[in-house]
Amino acid sequence: MMSDPRRMHPVAGFLNFLKQLKEFILPIVFFFFVGRGESNLFDKIYYIGVGAVILALLLFGILHWYRYSYRVEEGELRIEYGVFVRKRRFIPIERIQTIDVSAGIIQRIFGLVKLQVETAGGGMQAEAVLTAIKEEEANQLRSILTRQEQSIAEDEENTHPLKTYHISPRELLILASTSGGIGIVISGVLAFLSQFAEYLPFEKLYNTVEKYISLSIIVYLAILIAFFFVIAWVVGILIMTLRYANFTVVKREDELFITRGLIEKRQSTIPLSRIQAIRIGENLIRQPLGYATVFIESAGGSMNKGEEFSTVLFPLVKKSKIGELLQHFVSDYKVSDAIHQVPEKSKWRYMLRALLPLLPLTAVIIYLLHPWGYLSLLLFPLALLLGYRRYQDAGWSIEANQLTLQYRFFSKITVLQHKKRIQSMDKKQSSFQRKADLGSIKTHIKSAVTGKGFQVKDLRESDCWTILEWYRKKGEASDILPKNQDTEYPFK
Repeated sequence: MMSDPRRMHPVAGFLNFLKQLKEFILPIVFFFFVGRGESNLFDKIYYIGVGAVILALLLFGILHWYRYSYRVEEGELRIEYGVFVRKRRFIPIERIQTIDVSAGIIQRIFGLVKLQVETAGGGMQAEAVLTAIKEEEANQLRSILTRQEQSIAEDEENTHPLKTYHISPRELLILASTSGGIGIVISGVLAFLSQFAEYLPFEKLYNTVEKYISLSIIVYLAILIAFFFVIAWVVGILIMTLRYANFTVVKREDELFITRGLIEKRQSTIPLSRIQAIRIGENLIRQPLGYATVFIESAGGSMNKGEEFSTVLFPLVKKSKIGELLQHFVSDYKVSDAIHQVPEKSKWRYMLRALLPLLPLTAVIIYLLHPWGYLSLLLFPLALLLGYRRYQDAGWSIEANQLTLQYRFFSKITVLQHKKRIQSMDKKQSSFQRKADLGSIKTHIKSAVTGKGFQVKDLRESDCWTILEWYRKKGEASDILPKNQDTEYPFK
């Protein structure tokens, strides 16, 4: 019975120890390099201190596991935890937005999984994290929390064929090759170099290379940077391949079950009723190839979830197939083929808006790196081109109860939103926009910690009012508001 208090598997104590230890790795390494070789006394103090910290963290992890219990009672998931201060958390089942089940290397060795429960409130972490429980127990708990009995689900599977999506090997390769994984690797390496660059033998490596090949320092650095980017790209491909391998989406009645991962297997359960919007992203590399990524914006979210609190629905699909896939899995949302573009007089506003941030930056670069800094002026045409692309992609459309907003920062974004899911809508108009009869529309949905907004700038003012009037009509009679007024309509 789930009403009786339960503890996680003892492995949870060890996993909590590893989590805490990871946060102490950088200070331990830092003090090792800073004090190394100063005196034997320092070495003894250092090793004793490290041993004491590790022992304390291990003891804390064990106590955290022992003091952590959970149960389902009276329509709530109830958790009690705390080593020194006892805490209780009650999570009503109806407030649960998503349930994620994942299994890292250690969990898979012992046949365990990690279950995370997220609510609309979001936060730095999930509302409840069961680090190590048996898979059967996780399935049982998930069935209870989603109010779906396992026997009923099995009968439905036998009588109704499940709608299933699998990523193909070709799509997985393209996804990994065109993702931002290289950025993750580069940022991680740069963070490491910023801390320990003085201990790395760059000069010795250069002297060794110079013995066999005569290279100038500039050529040597260019080759080193190129080699670094190639390695980072390959590692990024490997990371994304492991993350999205075996990506599967299964629709069962009113829920989506999303599974992905090779080394760390992750499963997410998302009720269709919790979906706040559908977001379609096309980055600068995938768009020319005709591919896009589809995200679910749900009310639940946490900082450790990643992906900007969004859930990937289709990691990489042909844009021409998105409408068909949405019809099968989230039929309430449809891709609009009739986008109303922003007016032509907005073109120079978009281009100027992209150019302005570069002016102070290039001025600083020219001043500090004269005369090579003048090469930064080559960024101006690229900025103008980016602004022009933003102008071309910006637009909107309304079909029945769905609003579609389309815009670009670097990637092209298309957002599909239902009227009842929009929490509030802003019409904004600066004095410059008012003179040109232009305005901006921004919508807000319930997502993550503070919600999420989507904005299209420099629309015709008449289009702004058309969108506002569509949003205002919720079955209640209302007067038409005066124009040239910044207005926010709260969700009712």
